[in-house]
Order: sequence, then structure tokens, then C-alpha cells
Amino acid sequence: MPAGLSPRNADEVNINVGTVCRQFESTRDATHAQQQWLVATDLTVPPYSLSAADQTLIKSAIATLDTALQAVDTTFIARLIGLPTS
Repeated sequence: MPAGLSPRNADEVNINVGTVCRQFESTRDATHAQQQWLVATDLTVPPYSLSAADQTLIKSAIATLDTALQAVDTTFIARLIGLPTS
């Protein structure tokens, strides 16, 4: 963290860490939902009309990202932000 932007106290540390963890969970959930939609969608037909190459690129990028995000053990993230850890 750059000089001058370091948290001044425990509350700021908690707020900063909590914000990052909540943003991670939100991104992880949105990516997974997008992946599920993309699996069932043909982007080469209207209304999308993308080329087969573009469809492959998009689907591969999201699939790779989703796989990586889903592989993260979120046990401690969930605890920090108050989600169930079942």
C-alpha cells in the first residue's frame, strides 16, 4: 500500500479487508452466473451474431476465469464477511 494510504487503525483494516472480500465474492458469483449462461447460449446466432472465433475466445476466457475463482477456498473469506461456511 502506498505511503499515506495505510489504514490508521483496526477499524480501517477491517473495512478495507471486508470490502475486498465482499468484492471478490461478488465477482466470483457474477462470473459463475455468466459462465452458466454462456454454456447454454450460442453466440453465433442472432441477436449476438458473433464469429465462431469470437465465441470461442469469450467462452474460453470466462470458463478459465470461473474455474480459477471457483477453486479458491473461501472458508476464511466467508467467515470474515459473515457468510455461512457449510
